Amino acid sequence: MVTTFKQHLRKRLDACFAPREVIIRCNGRVSYLRLSSRSQMLGASILAGLSSMALATSLTLATNQIAVHGQDLAMRQSDQAYTGLLAEVDTYFRQFRDNAGGGQAGAARPFDADEASDTAGASQPGDVQMSLSAMRIAAPNVADERADSEGDARRALRVSLQQKLRSFDNDLQRIAARNQSLQEQVVSLSETVSGLRHSNEGLVKDNADLTKRLASRSMENGALAAELKAMRAQLANVQTQHDNDLAQISNLDGQIAALQANADNASQDKADLAQQVAQNERALATLVAQRAALQSTRADLSQSISGLKERLASLQENQAEFVASLAERTRSNMAEMEKTVEMTGLNIDKLLLKADDSRSGQGGPFIPAPSSTANDENEQKLMMSVATLDGEVGRWEKLQVILRSLPLTAPVDHYYISSSFGERVDPINGEKAIHEGVDMVGALRSEVLATAPGTVVFAGWQTGYGQVVEIDHGFGVHTFYAHLDQLAVKKGQTVDYRDILGLLGTTGRSSGPHVHYEVRYDNKPLDPMGFLKAGRYVFKG
Repeated sequence: MVTTFKQHLRKRLDACFAPREVIIRCNGRVSYLRLSSRSQMLGASILAGLSSMALATSLTLATNQIAVHGQDLAMRQSDQAYTGLLAEVDTYFRQFRDNAGGGQAGAARPFDADEASDTAGASQPGDVQMSLSAMRIAAPNVADERADSEGDARRALRVSLQQKLRSFDNDLQRIAARNQSLQEQVVSLSETVSGLRHSNEGLVKDNADLTKRLASRSMENGALAAELKAMRAQLANVQTQHDNDLAQISNLDGQIAALQANADNASQDKADLAQQVAQNERALATLVAQRAALQSTRADLSQSISGLKERLASLQENQAEFVASLAERTRSNMAEMEKTVEMTGLNIDKLLLKADDSRSGQGGPFIPAPSSTANDENEQKLMMSVATLDGEVGRWEKLQVILRSLPLTAPVDHYYISSSFGERVDPINGEKAIHEGVDMVGALRSEVLATAPGTVVFAGWQTGYGQVVEIDHGFGVHTFYAHLDQLAVKKGQTVDYRDILGLLGTTGRSSGPHVHYEVRYDNKPLDPMGFLKAGRYVFKG
């Protein structure tokens, strides 16, 4: 801990008293005055010592003044006590005089009130002792002359007065001795104060001289600091100019290097160009030879093209017949598919429009078709057949997509219909009601399957229907499965054909285990039996 404190103190001293250099400029000459850390500490120590001496002298003077003031108070208190004693002695003498008789009081009194006052004002030890002696002499004489007539009471009073006078005499002697001692102390203190005043005056003069010297040194330091600041500014400007010059030199060096590199590259490019010219000359000679050979080959190709045109005409005729046959087969298959869709009760044209909307994305780069100048009858026939086939194939593909999205099978493998689509008698309250689906009775907790691929748009509890799953199959077609005992899918899940949706049950408003199955198109209920009939037609079941 002590070592750390010493190190910290040394660091602080080194920071405060760092070596400094004072620049002195006189008559065009510049000199440097170095102030080391030790000289700075010595100067600071001298100033601190002088300040401490001045402070100690001031404290000593203040202490002496306080002591003198206390002694003055003690002397005043002693004078007051002395005056009180004289007054008390006068009081006893008056009592004694009154008891002794008025006739002889004037001859025998030691002193009256005026004398007591004069004695108190003088305060001289010799006068006090003389008065006490007179008092001791006068008191026995009066007592002897009146001894016969006083009696016992007078003797007792006389003895008491003598004892008090002795006590007063002792007190007065002690007070006189103390007063003498106090006077000697006052004289000694006065001499000490006078010496301190002389010493203080000398210190004040020294302090004033040091203050003047420090002021002059401060002024000199201020002037030197101003000159140093100006010289530092000049040095900074020169350094900045030097840095700028160095930067310009560096830039010029870079430009020279770049120019040299460009010159080297130009030389290399010149050599490369000469080599390319030579190569081009050789290539030109080769091309001239190849041109002659191509002209000879061109004549041979003209004869071959005539034969190929004849073969192309024959192929186009055969392709037109094949395309026509393929279009006819496509139309036959498409008629079967349209019949299947019509059996479900759906509008085939509306479905095809929705299919067009879902398959309307087209794009790709623009590549212009080559212009044809051929007027051959077979080629035109082939193009018309291909266009017709393309339209029929497009419609067939749309019907394929629609058929794959239609629910054409039952949601359970083994079932019987307990309640059909349309009006019926409610199984719970027996009233007339509308039934928007079919109830398929099957084994409890048997698997309920998706009748077509799609996306689950609802999976949860609905009042009256219990546990429900609703699937969107696209083109506005939704299927609805109700009264399930347990769900196997969740909202947002994509399901495929014949995926398990849950287990058959009797949740909600139900009289027994079954699945309530609905098919909706654009949110309108359709008879699911039409879809099942169409499914049997498709699968020949």
